[in-house]
Amino acid sequence: MRGLLLLADGFEDTEALTTRDVLLRAGIEVTTASITNRLEVESSFGLHVLADAQLNLIFDTTPYDFIVLPGGGRGARNLSESDLVPIYLEKFVKANKLVCAICAAPSILGKLGYLANEKYTCFAGFNSGIVGDFTGNEVETSSNFITARSMRYSIPFALAIVEKLLGKAAREKVEIGLNGQTCK
Repeated sequence: MRGLLLLADGFEDTEALTTRDVLLRAGIEVTTASITNRLEVESSFGLHVLADAQLNLIFDTTPYDFIVLPGGGRGARNLSESDLVPIYLEKFVKANKLVCAICAAPSILGKLGYLANEKYTCFAGFNSGIVGDFTGNEVETSSNFITARSMRYSIPFALAIVEKLLGKAAREKVEIGLNGQTCK
C-alpha cells in the first residue's frame, strides 16, 4: 500500500505527522507531497518540514492507493486555494481510491461535492454549506472517504485508514504497539 499526504503551508503538525507515523508503523508507504513549488513546507506552529516530493511533479497517481489532507485553518485554506489539489482529488475519486481528510480539510471535499451522499465529520463550523450527512463523530468512514473531527483524533483517524487498507487485524496490531503493549 502506498499513499500521498499533501502538505500546504500552515498544515496542522499533529494531523500530518501523527498520521504519517501511524501509517508507517503499519507498513504503509507514505509520500509527503508539497503543494508548492518547493519541498520545504512550514507547519501551523512554525516547524519546517522537507516533503518527499512536489505534487506538481507527480504526474502518475496510479501507484498510490490513497490520499490524505491534513487540516489546520491556514493549511486547509491553502489546500483549498490550490489549483492542483482538486485535480488530484478528482483522480483519486474517479479511480475509487481512498480519500482521507481531517479537521478543516473535509470542507474541501464538501465544496467539491464529494460528500453529497456520504457521512462525514470535520472541525465544528467547517461543515457550513456542505451537502452531506454531517455526524460530528470523532472519525467517520463512508464508502471511499475517511474524515476526522480534529487534531485530537489523529491517531484514531490514522488507525481507520490502516483498517480500511489492511484490515482489522493490522489495525489491532498497530494499536497494541501504540498502547505500549506487546502482541501475545
